[in-house]
Amino acid sequence: MRLVGALAILAFGAGSAAFGQDATDKDPQIQDLQRQIDALRAQLDSMQAKPATSAPALDGTVRESPTEPAAEPRRINISAPGTEGIDFTGGLVIRADYWGNYNSGTGSNDILSVGQEAWLGARAKLSEKASVGLTLHYADVWGGQTFNGLDTQANGRLTGGTPTTTTNPPTVSVTEAWLNMTDINGYGIDLTAGRQKIQFGAERIIGDDEWRLNRTVFDGFRLDQVLGSDLGKWTFIATRIADGDNGNPLELQPADPTGNVVDNTDLFGLYYTIKRNEIGTVDAYVFQLEDMNYNNGTANGRTRWTTYGGRWLSNSFGGATFEAEGATQFGEFNGVDTHNYGFGTYALHFGANWSPEDKVEYFRGVHAAYDYATGGSTITDNFVQLYPSLHGTFGITDFFSWTDISHFMVGADFDVLDGVVALSYHWSHMASHFGGFVGYNAAGVAAGSTDKDLGQEFDAVYSVDCTKTIKAGMGLGYFFPGTGYAQMTGVANDMVYAYAGIRVTF
Repeated sequence: MRLVGALAILAFGAGSAAFGQDATDKDPQIQDLQRQIDALRAQLDSMQAKPATSAPALDGTVRESPTEPAAEPRRINISAPGTEGIDFTGGLVIRADYWGNYNSGTGSNDILSVGQEAWLGARAKLSEKASVGLTLHYADVWGGQTFNGLDTQANGRLTGGTPTTTTNPPTVSVTEAWLNMTDINGYGIDLTAGRQKIQFGAERIIGDDEWRLNRTVFDGFRLDQVLGSDLGKWTFIATRIADGDNGNPLELQPADPTGNVVDNTDLFGLYYTIKRNEIGTVDAYVFQLEDMNYNNGTANGRTRWTTYGGRWLSNSFGGATFEAEGATQFGEFNGVDTHNYGFGTYALHFGANWSPEDKVEYFRGVHAAYDYATGGSTITDNFVQLYPSLHGTFGITDFFSWTDISHFMVGADFDVLDGVVALSYHWSHMASHFGGFVGYNAAGVAAGSTDKDLGQEFDAVYSVDCTKTIKAGMGLGYFFPGTGYAQMTGVANDMVYAYAGIRVTF
């Protein structure tokens, strides 16, 4: 194509020269044509020198970890009819986990296991406005006592697989299978249909849950439209999630001995975001959770649960940024009604970060945060996260989530040996000692204490980018149980959690 264009330019130049010989009195036109030829030649040279770029990811780079660099896809051209090329991406993660004195109420019971995951994805552009994607995902856990809170259905920390007494059977699943169409009918609306990963904002409500070996995936439809730099962007989702596959902090599927359980949950949502220099980034959202698990003789029933809220992230002020998020909930949860329209069930987050604008040797920045979520004697008093990504937000031991909690955190990051060391301190209380607590590792404890103190945790995490596609890291969390935690669980001894892993992407 470029050769044809070059020949056309040369032919056009030859014709222009002949025209100049036949009409010497038209020098201005000849000069103007020559300028056009020079411009076309310059454009051709620029096209030949400019390297080809791959299409951007459908929903931006999926955040596998807070500091992980994006992996450049390998592009392989194929000759299938109607297909210009395929982008292949993939990766492999191997991570060892160690728990010391994890099992509540049974004293010392150390756990050591290793988990691995691998994925291979392909994205093909079918036309200027249509593309498809498919990702296969493999997960496995092995090692001693992996059933103790690591891979069971009820307490699945890593995979959420079928309970066993020895190890979690390897699983291969499809985490992405989507069709994307852009600018439908010229209205600027993009459609993504099929199985897909979805993340919003800081992922406190909806996220990919990247720490678990099995991903949270959504089947359904997504619409996106950018309204302009001054008007922001809106997203609408209509999705379905299989309850048993996602390990969210509070499982919705009731234990129905008759087997009359609809094993799915429908999630609808509208998310709007705008970013302006004068106000920073502002998000507003509403989600509707529909779970048609009727009681049929059990204590549980259907769920129709509305969550709405907003988030603000400031621009940088001399290296300092601030964040706030709040959400409320109301409706019918497992057959229990609440009609306060969210004024009694809510969650709040406040955060601040500072990094020096002028580089300081070894020092990267400091950060602090406060989180609060309501709790009480009934399930409708407890704020319920939907499908978040929260590992590390409340401490890397994953004991707690954004439910019935008052949580304070402070930390700092440092440059050490070509990597980054992140240190943090967490202090957690229950908002109400009538509500118990729910851990992000899906382990929950019902109310049963007279004290709200859950405990304190110190975390140290080291990560290093070995290359652009290879990342290694390790973490250590030490937990000091509080009086309330000891009363509810029967465990008053300190606990330790450690991990080490490596991630390779391409």
